Amino acid sequence: MQREAKGGSVATGAEETPRAALLAGGAAERVATVLEERGVEFELFDSATELEAVQRPAVILLCVEEKMATAVAEELPALREAQPEAPLILVCPEVRPGELRGAIAAGVNGIVLEEHLSATLSVCIEAVRAGQVCVPRRHAPQVEPATLSAREKQILGLVVMGYMNSEIANQLFVAESTVKSHLSSAFSKLGVRSRNEAVDLIVDPDRRLGMGILALGGEPIEAGKDS
Repeated sequence: MQREAKGGSVATGAEETPRAALLAGGAAERVATVLEERGVEFELFDSATELEAVQRPAVILLCVEEKMATAVAEELPALREAQPEAPLILVCPEVRPGELRGAIAAGVNGIVLEEHLSATLSVCIEAVRAGQVCVPRRHAPQVEPATLSAREKQILGLVVMGYMNSEIANQLFVAESTVKSHLSSAFSKLGVRSRNEAVDLIVDPDRRLGMGILALGGEPIEAGKDS
């Protein structure tokens, strides 16, 4: 059910900021409080379906309770169908490795972490309304797609299969230090900090990384290339 608008309007010169659309759930109550404190007018909706009948909102705010990738896969299609042109901000407790890139590819324009809600929400709203993508600084490297070399993909595939660094070195006829170097580079590109995080990212079907990485496994790579 659509709920009554709250808060005041924000003046920009002689114009007023159109209402934001806030989806119920997650940290929606905290978001509503911040919007009211900043004088941003908004309406609270229970579902994406309710947005189909309203004029394009200034911004859509979707609060993600846990796994961002799941919310992106399950909730964004309906939101984009209801309001294909409105900028969309996700408010979430954390950004896990690989999630941010997938969210932006699915049509998300901004990310706000719950821990920085008060300081960053209004700034993010202004940015996405101006046509910008706005994400937390520490997650900015995840915006660009990860471009892994063939050797990095091969080594990651063996990591997923349970091989240790020394075993990977023996398998590929390279030095163990070379394996460590490739893993360090791959972890940086994927935005992960450990083997476990890398494995979780690769095997998660919502992130869609596994096919390109696991397909290589122990397949030979041309000598002298990415060794």
